[in-house]
Amino acid sequence: MTEENHCYENAIAERINGILKDEFYLDQCFFSLKNAKIATKNTIKSIIIKDYTYL
Repeated sequence: MTEENHCYENAIAERINGILKDEFYLDQCFFSLKNAKIATKNTIKSIIIKDYTYL
């Protein structure tokens, strides 16, 4: 993050976090850190696959 932890100083990271939470439902409660990591990895992989299919 930034020194002052202000969202305007790190707008790109905040936008990405917002997309992950809103569009891919990563704002839910997970039973464990392992489950949260798996869900995040799967989401990122699906985003990458979608981007490469348009090339």
